[in-house]
Amino acid sequence: MSEALMKALELLVFGWGGVFSVILIIYLAALLIAKAFPVKNK
Repeated sequence: MSEALMKALELLVFGWGGVFSVILIIYLAALLIAKAFPVKNK
């Protein structure tokens, strides 16, 4: 493959990897907050 295409694929992998990493961190933070502050039923 050409050098430019390899560089583009590398950037694509890092970009999507970053997106899913941030989504995972936000999800884990939401779970942690839900455990720390449970909903109180009356």
